[in-house]
Amino acid sequence: MSSSVSLSKIFRAVSEARSGDAGAPRLCVVGAGAELTRVTRALSAGAAEVRGGVSADLDALAPADYPLDAQLAGRWDIVVLVAAGSAPADMAPIVRAARAAGRQVIALVAVPYGEWIDAAGVFDDEVARGLGGDHAGAPNLEDRVVRAAGDGAAALAVHLPAVRRAYCDHVILANASQNAVIGAVVIIPGADMPAMTANQVRMVLQIATAYGEVIGFDRALEILSVVGTAFVFRALARQALDFVPGFGWALKGAVGFTGTVALGEAAIAYFESGAPLQLSHMQRISRQLERARSRLPGFMQRGLGTG
Repeated sequence: MSSSVSLSKIFRAVSEARSGDAGAPRLCVVGAGAELTRVTRALSAGAAEVRGGVSADLDALAPADYPLDAQLAGRWDIVVLVAAGSAPADMAPIVRAARAAGRQVIALVAVPYGEWIDAAGVFDDEVARGLGGDHAGAPNLEDRVVRAAGDGAAALAVHLPAVRRAYCDHVILANASQNAVIGAVVIIPGADMPAMTANQVRMVLQIATAYGEVIGFDRALEILSVVGTAFVFRALARQALDFVPGFGWALKGAVGFTGTVALGEAAIAYFESGAPLQLSHMQRISRQLERARSRLPGFMQRGLGTG
């Protein structure tokens, strides 16, 4: 990793990963027949706890079985309405009950959908147009679920692997966009690197959390050392652009964006392969930990050195 990746940045990112460990939101999928089965099985794919093809972290109900009392409806954080095979008149009371309970509503609706969402009382920004893949630029169900989950999205990605890629894409895009802005607006040579690097460290650890990694300081160092192998080369290229006349600022923004995306994709590939520990990296980590303990004894005594 680049020399701008200081121990303090890693400490801070580990602390944020721990403090931001919100509970996983609970989903209720409401629909009928084969479409209800298809959607619940798709969302449950890869989950650790599955009963009858349905994850233990979500419930599947027919419209008539959904409780219309706001207090009872509040047991679910996100309500997914499956339009196919269900009349919008049956869904409208469910939408009202979920909203009265302060819960998020998502409608999975195939085109054309205007009349259905109007009758059901669903807003345009609550509509998903399909499962996975691209749907003419419209959000898919997984993306809508991640956005509705808010701070609990990482925990939801652990419990429902079907939404994990959507969460990781969201994290990568958010951090890459921030780094593009930082690269374009900071004019002092090299001054943007600490902020960009902090975003990238945070991004990798957010992705790690989505894959169920327990983030301690030593594990964070292992992950960053493996995933960030090529980071130093991007950092050097990035710094060289400080001296490009004319449109160097625009190129720096582009490199900040693409470099962050590349690092995020490398992190996903690493965790998809099982995030293997490597002896050489662990030996290096042991040396780094010893230096960290000598430099920041108070911090280590608070438990971050135990992993």
